[in-house]
Amino acid sequence: MMLAKDIMTKKVITASPNEKIKKIVAKMEKNGINEIPIVKNNKLVGMITYYDILDFIRVDPEEKVSTLMIMPPTISPETPINTIIELMLKTGVEAVPVVENDKVVGLISDYDILKNMLNSTKIKKLKVRDVMEESIKVLKEDDPISLARRIMRYNRWPKLPVVGADGRLVGIITSMDILKTFYKLPKEKMGREDRSGISVNPLMMPVKALMRTNIPEIYPKDGVHIALKKIFDAQLKGAPVIDSNRKVIGLFERWRVLDKIVERKFKEGVWLNFSGFPLSVETIELIKEYLSSDIRKMKMICKDLKSIDIHIKKLHGATPEKWNYEVHVHLRKKAGKGEIVTSREPWYGYNLMFTLQDAFSRLLAQLEKKCKKR
Repeated sequence: MMLAKDIMTKKVITASPNEKIKKIVAKMEKNGINEIPIVKNNKLVGMITYYDILDFIRVDPEEKVSTLMIMPPTISPETPINTIIELMLKTGVEAVPVVENDKVVGLISDYDILKNMLNSTKIKKLKVRDVMEESIKVLKEDDPISLARRIMRYNRWPKLPVVGADGRLVGIITSMDILKTFYKLPKEKMGREDRSGISVNPLMMPVKALMRTNIPEIYPKDGVHIALKKIFDAQLKGAPVIDSNRKVIGLFERWRVLDKIVERKFKEGVWLNFSGFPLSVETIELIKEYLSSDIRKMKMICKDLKSIDIHIKKLHGATPEKWNYEVHVHLRKKAGKGEIVTSREPWYGYNLMFTLQDAFSRLLAQLEKKCKKR
């Protein structure tokens, strides 16, 4: 079995807590990376991802990265690949620092894993239709960037398809494209008034101004290993899936391939999918234990419950001492599909466990009511 040390990236691009956010974005663009470990005195003190910056895109580019960084889970060079995949899926972190003697000696991303498993039996037997996200939103060429950003943040989609007036695919817009454009603008044009006194908001630019048009063609019948090669060559995390008329029918993402390789079921047979604000493995296990009673009741009431998607967001103005959370929960028949009950409005609270319990208690009541009607 492959270990972390066998596939990790050893030349890790790092940053200090005092570096400015605009410099971090420049590093990401220059090196083609989306995650940067933050190091102080040769020790890991945090990590910054493009999702973190996208969430707080209006923060001053001159601000220190320490204001946005999170503390990621870490692994050792001897950690097995399956354990790493499970860790990524549980926490939502797409790149994990490899630490030895308190020093960052490597970094493993979903790209590293999939590149090394490209010819494995598990991947070669899969078709794109087996792993693609079908409930995908598309943008029109004249939609504002603010809409693209909002959809990306909520769903953790790093890109969105853009269609023309006839509904056919014309391009994609990525979160990194938005970041690069926003942080390259002069300060006076970052949502403030310019010299003429007219307010300029770059987030109101149409998506066609930033979209990429040179993208790989991926079809539902393609083998996953073929589709992965296409997006690797295009240096993308994923691409739209189209039919013979170039109509968008889904999104193929590296992340969903990982999800298909390793099972991560709750003992009652319900999948727990966490996204949004990264959580430690310990916190994930505590949440599972804390909510186990409600999950058990949900499964007893509705036998076809297969998946619970939990999206957690840390709100603006939060501090390490008093975080404010926004929680969305979706109950589904099949992992990622077939919605049964969803939180139409988010739940808010300063205590994550209490907020989740409130969400689950209300959804339990909704589920009971809905299943009884059947």
